[in-house]
Amino acid sequence: MFFADENPSIGIILCADKDHLDVEIALQDINKPIGVVEYQLLLPKAALQTLVLNELKATQQNHE
Repeated sequence: MFFADENPSIGIILCADKDHLDVEIALQDINKPIGVVEYQLLLPKAALQTLVLNELKATQQNHE
């Protein structure tokens, strides 16, 4: 749902490694400036997987 007072949404591309081709393909039709950042994940991999799976399940339940 979008509201008139909200800023436009942004897209986020997460890459597990430095595969520039994936990013180039994803952004090939984008004519807007982008920001690029490198980050270090502070959560253990298992904790991140649990968070993502729980969010996916919640999203699926909300759409049923």
